[in-house]
Amino acid sequence: MARLTRLAFLLALVILLVACPSTPKPPEQAVAAPTFSPAEGTFNAAQSVTISSATDGAEIRYTTDGSTPSATSGTVYSSPVTVSATTTIHAIATKKGMSDSPVASATFTISEKVADVQFDPPAGSFESSTTVTLTSATDGADIYYTTDGSTPDPKSASKYSGPISVTESQTITALAVMGPLASGITSAAYTISAGVAPVTDDEIAQARDALARAREVDADYFDPDNYDSARQLLDDGVSMRTSDPAGARLKLGESKEKAGTAFDNSVQKAAAVMAANLEAARQRLLALEADKFLPEDFQKATAGIDESASRFQDKDYAGARARGYQALKDMTDLANRLETRLAAVKSLKYETEQLMKQAEAEELYQYAPDQRDKVLALYTKGVDSLQGYRLDDAEENLGAAREAARDTIRIAREARDSSQAASKEKAEAMQQQVMNNLVEASKLTVVTDDGTVIKPQNWSDDDFLKEVDRLMQEEQNKSSPQSVRIQDGATVVLADDSTVSLLQQARDLWSQGLKEKAAGNYAKAMDYFTEAQRYIEIYKSYAVKGVYTVRLIPDRRDCLWRIAEYADIYGDPYKWPNIWRRNRKLIQNPDLIYPGWQLVIPPQ
Repeated sequence: MARLTRLAFLLALVILLVACPSTPKPPEQAVAAPTFSPAEGTFNAAQSVTISSATDGAEIRYTTDGSTPSATSGTVYSSPVTVSATTTIHAIATKKGMSDSPVASATFTISEKVADVQFDPPAGSFESSTTVTLTSATDGADIYYTTDGSTPDPKSASKYSGPISVTESQTITALAVMGPLASGITSAAYTISAGVAPVTDDEIAQARDALARAREVDADYFDPDNYDSARQLLDDGVSMRTSDPAGARLKLGESKEKAGTAFDNSVQKAAAVMAANLEAARQRLLALEADKFLPEDFQKATAGIDESASRFQDKDYAGARARGYQALKDMTDLANRLETRLAAVKSLKYETEQLMKQAEAEELYQYAPDQRDKVLALYTKGVDSLQGYRLDDAEENLGAAREAARDTIRIAREARDSSQAASKEKAEAMQQQVMNNLVEASKLTVVTDDGTVIKPQNWSDDDFLKEVDRLMQEEQNKSSPQSVRIQDGATVVLADDSTVSLLQQARDLWSQGLKEKAAGNYAKAMDYFTEAQRYIEIYKSYAVKGVYTVRLIPDRRDCLWRIAEYADIYGDPYKWPNIWRRNRKLIQNPDLIYPGWQLVIPPQ
């Protein structure tokens, strides 16, 4: 029992030692608070705000809606925050194992403009000196001003510190500035009329001369704002010359200043515009290669560019513009003239090429072979001259080439027509001859090698004349079927080549010849007619005068020479070979023929 008590005591002691460590846990370290770059303030444009913490690896969360961020709420920061309107950013930094940072905040004010300067008293006429107070509705803004008519600038203008004393007529121009922001420029004119001398005609004339001088350099076009302002100030000054001489004198002075500014601005702009126009005209000439085609004319026309620029530098504005306009005219005239000539030369070249192509397509050079070399030589010279910038030579040679090409077509067509007339006449004669032979052959009796007898078909001239009419109509309609074709100079018969069809094939060939003749293809027509004639001759070789049956005559036995001797056969025994050759498949030996044989008797 004592042992169990000691074990229980030791176990309790161990549990107590584990639950109560001897070393206390240190407190957690806090994360560094977020910082903002740029720092909060007033800006006149949108800002890109960077948020960071000095604690490495810390996560930053932020809000822009006025709420407080925490370790679990708010937007996790990953890139700079764009602030385009007045905004307060709240941010907190957290890291595992460390306590959260305090919440930091920064307000960024985006202001577009400082309030304009106000004048007290406002502009007007006063019989004696007065004091003017300048104010701006923007608190903390600094005010800068001038009294000489110039534009105020913080670097050169006077900084307002108290009321301004105005003892003579003048215009106060002011600007309010706060940090990077600035107000608009405002001004007020104060006229002090006591003891002021009246405005003279000479003062008005000077202002008018300044305006006229600006008008001479087209200030109303190049600088209308200053020009119109100067003119309005002049009109105001003239109208005030008696009622408010001090104010009038101030207006006239401002008018002269505005006119002078308009004059200077316009001279610069006019010179730039003139230079740009002159350079554009020169570039047009260079694009046409005028410096190569017409170098002397090019140099003369472009000389005015430097002369006009020199006169502008010498302040001879009227002379500079006059010389510039003359140079523009010279360059434009030269460009137009060169474009016209180049267009004419290129047209000659194109026409010649088309005529040469036409001659090739119509195969005309075979009728005028010498002309081809002549045209090609002139064309080549013309092209070489054009590429060598010899414009006169190009015009001359290409013009001659075009005329030679026209002559080639005319001469060749005449020669072709003459040749075709002869070919046509020859083809028509051959057509008639073949037709006559077809009519004659159609009246023959023909026996084929296998003994088939073809009776006469007895075609007539009318049959063929009708065929001529029919085929002519088919040729016009382009719908006639083709039974034969000529290929590589040889006839190919599409029908079968048996003896029975030889005459019909000859007729088909004759018909095809008619079509080619109608189309003006006389050479092809002759090929068909010639082939038809060959078929007729072959067909006629199978023609027979009759059929003779060999008889058994005891006292006078039939033989080939006796058969040929009969008056109704040939009446000439020496023509027996005609019978033998026609019947060679039957007669193996001309000396041996047998009774009952039927011998084909060919025509003589």
